[in-house]
Amino acid sequence: MNKLFKLHPLFLLTGLVFIILGEALAFFVYFIVVVLHEIAHAVVAQRLGYGLNKIYLLPFGAMLDINQNFVTREDEIKVALAGPSFNFILTFLCLGLWWIFPETYAFTSFFVFCNIITGLVNLLPCYPMDGGRVLVAMLESKLKREKALKISYIFNYVFSVIFLILFFINLKFEVNISYALMAIFIFFGTINNKFSGNYSMIKFNNKNRNIYEVKSILVKGNTPLYRIFKHFNSKKFNIVYVQLENGQIKMLTENFLQKYFEIYPANTLICNILN
Repeated sequence: MNKLFKLHPLFLLTGLVFIILGEALAFFVYFIVVVLHEIAHAVVAQRLGYGLNKIYLLPFGAMLDINQNFVTREDEIKVALAGPSFNFILTFLCLGLWWIFPETYAFTSFFVFCNIITGLVNLLPCYPMDGGRVLVAMLESKLKREKALKISYIFNYVFSVIFLILFFINLKFEVNISYALMAIFIFFGTINNKFSGNYSMIKFNNKNRNIYEVKSILVKGNTPLYRIFKHFNSKKFNIVYVQLENGQIKMLTENFLQKYFEIYPANTLICNILN
C-alpha cells in the first residue's frame, strides 16, 4: 500500500470479520468496489483543479479532511457525488451485461450488490460520507461551515442509533456485523478526523522540469485566482496576461500566481491584487 492509500482500523476490522466468516473472496471484491469509488472522487477532483494527497480506506468509502481546501461549494458537491455516481454507473453496466450475457450474473452479482450498498450508504446525510458533504456544502450557502457541520452531526447521531437498534433487533435471527460497523463508523465521523484524505489546489512547481513549451493565458481583471489555476498546464510554463478595466495589460508568470494563491483567498479577483 503506497503513501496515497492508507487503511482505517475499521476497514481492517471489516476485512478480519469477512475472513473469519470464510468470505475472503467477497472482501476482495468489496475492496475493489471501495477503491473504484475513491478513484472516481480523485479523477473528478483532478479535473476540477484539485490534487488528492491521500486516501484513507474506510468500511464504506474514505474520510476527507474537515478543513479541505475546496474553493467553491459546487466543486465540493461534484467531488462528493462522483463516488456514488460511479457505483451506480457500474451497476447499470452490469445489468446491461446480464441482459446480453445472462451467464455473467453468477460472477458479477456480488460486485453489483457491493456497488449498490456502497453508493446508497455514502448518500446518507452523515458527515464525512458523501451525502453529508453535499448537505454541509448546501447549508454553507446560508450558514458558516462550523454551524453546517454541527447540523450534519445530528444526522450522524440519529443514524448511529438507528443502525445500532437494527443490529440488536437482527440478533434474533443472525449476527449482522455490518449494522454495528455502520453505527461505529458514522459516530466515529463526529469525533475523530485523524484518518482523513486531503484535497488541495494543485500547485505547479517548475523545479527540475524540462520546459519545452510556454502556455499563454489571457484573462480579464475580474477573474478569480482559482479559475486562472484551472487553465494551467503542469507540463508547460504558464504566463498569464491580465486585461484591466483601463485597457492596460499586465503579465504574470506562474511563480507570481502561486505566491498570490498562497497569500490571498482563492476567490480573490486578480484585479484587486494588481491595483
